[in-house]
Amino acid sequence: MIGKSVYQEGESTYLLEYEQKKIRDCAKTLHNLAEAFEAPGREEEEENEDRKQMILKNRLRETRFLMADHLKEVARIVEQSTKEEIHMIRFGERKEKQISRMLYSEGIILEDICLAKKGDGKKEIIVRLYQTGRTTSKNLCSSSQVAEFLSILLDIRLQNSAGNPLFITEKSQIYYFEEESRYMVLTGFAKAVKENENISGDNHVFFETDNREFICLLSDGMGSGKRAYEESIEVIDKVECFLESGFEKEKAIQMLNDTFLIEGEGRNMSTLDLCSIDLCTGQASFYKVGAAYSLIKRDKYVEKVPSISLPLGLFHDMEMGKQEKKLLEEDYVILFSDGVLDHFSTGEGEENLKELVSQVPYSNPTQIASYLMKHAIARGAGRIGDDMTILVMGIWENKGAD
Repeated sequence: MIGKSVYQEGESTYLLEYEQKKIRDCAKTLHNLAEAFEAPGREEEEENEDRKQMILKNRLRETRFLMADHLKEVARIVEQSTKEEIHMIRFGERKEKQISRMLYSEGIILEDICLAKKGDGKKEIIVRLYQTGRTTSKNLCSSSQVAEFLSILLDIRLQNSAGNPLFITEKSQIYYFEEESRYMVLTGFAKAVKENENISGDNHVFFETDNREFICLLSDGMGSGKRAYEESIEVIDKVECFLESGFEKEKAIQMLNDTFLIEGEGRNMSTLDLCSIDLCTGQASFYKVGAAYSLIKRDKYVEKVPSISLPLGLFHDMEMGKQEKKLLEEDYVILFSDGVLDHFSTGEGEENLKELVSQVPYSNPTQIASYLMKHAIARGAGRIGDDMTILVMGIWENKGAD
C-alpha cells in the first residue's frame, strides 16, 4: 500500500523500491499515450473537402495536442511522487518513554512515534495512538490536545493535520501533526450584486494546500446574473480541483484555458485571479488571466500588482501575467473584481483608490473590505452597475513558530 507509514528502522525512505517501480511504469504509460496523441493523424486532405470538414479536422488535431499536454502533466505528477524522499527518524528509547508516560496520564496509549523529515526541511510527527478505555465519551482527548502535548515534549510547534480524526478513540489509528507554519493568513470579503439581479456573477474561494500554501481564487463571469455565476463557479471549482490534485499553478490554468478553448463558441469569457502565499516564506505569487489589478498595503505604502492579460478561452498561447512579491508581517493583499474598479477608472481614480487604501482605519480584513466597498458604492452615487467583490488577506507571523 502506498501512503504514509510508521517505520521501525532508525531512518528509511518514504516509498519501497517496488512501489516506486510500479508508479514509474504508470507514468511511462501515460507518456506513451501522450506521444500517441501527438503522432500525425492518418487523415488526408481531399480535393473537394468543404470548409466545414477542414475546420472539424483542425479542431480534432488541436484537441489531440491539448490532450497530449494534459497527459504529460499527469505523468509528471505521478512520477514526481517517486522522487520525494522522506526520512523517518526515531527519537530514542528515553524520549519515547517520556512521551508515552505523558500521554498515558491523559488516558492515551502510544504505540509508535517518529519524526518525518522532508526534502524541503519541513517536519511532521507521525504517531499511532488509542484511548485506554478508562475514559468516557465526554472525556475523550482531542487530536488538537495531543498536538499541544507533543509541542511541549518535543519543543516543536505542531498543528493538527486536516485529515486527523477529531478525537482519540479506542481504535488504534495513525495521526499526523505538522510543524506550524511561520505565517498565518486572515481573510475578509465584501460583495455587492448588480442592480436588478438576484445573484452575483463573481465567485471566490480561500483554502490552504497540503504543502503550506494559502490560495485565493477570484473569478468574474462575463455579464451578470445566473449564467455569469455558473461560468465563474465552474472556473473556481476546476482550478481548485486541479491544484488539490497536485498540478502546478501554470499547468492548472493552462488546462482550464484549453478546456474552454475546445468548447469554443457559446461560452462566455471569464477571468481568473489567483494569489498564492507560501506560509513558510511569505512569498506571494499572482496569476492574472483577464483579471483586474490588485493592491498590496504595507502600513501607508500601497503597491499595485498590474494585469494586462486576456480572459480564459481565447487563445492556446495565453499570458499568465505571473508576478511575485515578498510579503511581511501585517501586509495586506487586496483583490478586486472589475465592478469595483469601474468606480475608480476616470481621472485620478486609481490614485484615489490607492490613497483610500493607504488611509484605511482598520486592521481586520473584513472591516477593510467593507470600508472599501462602502466608498466604492459612494463614488458611484449609490448605483451598482456591475457585480462587485473585494477580497482582503492579512498576513501575520505565528509567534510560537520560532
